[in-house]
Amino acid sequence: MKGIWKDDEVKDLFEQVEKIKSQGKSIKEAFAFHAKKYFRKADSVRNYYYHEIDRLREDKERCSRIGINLLGHQKNQFCFFSEEEKNSIIEKIQQKLKEGYSVRKACLLLSGGDVKEMVRLQNKYRSSVQGKDNVLKFKPAQTSKISDHDINSLFLGLVKLIKHNVEEEAKNQIASERMALKAEVRNLMVQIGERERSEKSLQEKINEIKRENVLLKKKLLFATCDKARSMTKSHNQV
Repeated sequence: MKGIWKDDEVKDLFEQVEKIKSQGKSIKEAFAFHAKKYFRKADSVRNYYYHEIDRLREDKERCSRIGINLLGHQKNQFCFFSEEEKNSIIEKIQQKLKEGYSVRKACLLLSGGDVKEMVRLQNKYRSSVQGKDNVLKFKPAQTSKISDHDINSLFLGLVKLIKHNVEEEAKNQIASERMALKAEVRNLMVQIGERERSEKSLQEKINEIKRENVLLKKKLLFATCDKARSMTKSHNQV
């Protein structure tokens, strides 16, 4: 089913993304599921999804026709490295490695203590040197034993990294749950609005029936009076 994306498939993709987000899972699972279902590549599905968000924002009529609510679909803003920046970062990190620092410590120093920027630099470095000779160079050790200070530093570094990862996962889960709750509230508001309109329409029909009953009673009263006058007149003539 490769090739042109039909509206039904587009809607299916966006609904799958909403479902995955409501479950607090990674959006990558939605791309992988859709790719398997429609015989596409997961990366192609991901790229199409983010491009389609922009196109649907510009084409409101098509967005409404397909039946997609863009409130639950935000395009992530990525900050890409230029080739020059990438080479400069790799060179600086490798210089720090020669001085005896670990990759993580080197990235933390280059980021100025910003943990998110540190992770960004670290990921870029590791993805760039993957498959290459990436043996870390340490300062010549004076002894063959690892000092208590080195062990403590390594342990604290691992604790900070684990804490950061847990905090990020918690934030993502809270964001997903908040988005799902907002969607549920919107659905309830729509249902309440429809019920109020239905009740208003029913009340109008009841009022109309009451007015018709009043008119019928008046007509019946007039008919009864006319018949009584007619009978009285006939009796007098006799």
